[in-house]
Amino acid sequence: VAVVGLGYVGLPLAMAATEGGFNVVGLDIDAQKVAMLNAAQSYIQHVSDDQLAKFVAQKKFFATTAFSAIRDVDAVLICVPTPLTRHREPDLSYVVSTVECIAQHLRPGQLIVLESTTYPGTTRDIVRPLLERTA
Repeated sequence: VAVVGLGYVGLPLAMAATEGGFNVVGLDIDAQKVAMLNAAQSYIQHVSDDQLAKFVAQKKFFATTAFSAIRDVDAVLICVPTPLTRHREPDLSYVVSTVECIAQHLRPGQLIVLESTTYPGTTRDIVRPLLERTA
């Protein structure tokens, strides 16, 4: 499993997947966050250093900035921010740029899940067409 976006949603989700027995690669564009996680240092209140250290030591979790790691997973969970615009609509720029990066490394049969908070139809109308462009 890959979790893209290791913030207050993505990192706890990555830990839950790891607790569930999955090997997890965490992807984030922030190299400092990646380095902290690989050193078993959590910056999220709901994820302890001890929990993180256990999975890092067992090689059940590692973090990276390299989207090429997506080639080796069966499922990709997108957990990037969708801040509200001044018109109170979700800004999908993070979702779009993330999907464009993911699309470069996909292989047939992978599951892509959008976990980011947005309006109904985003996966069908925005994400799917971006992914299909590379198929």
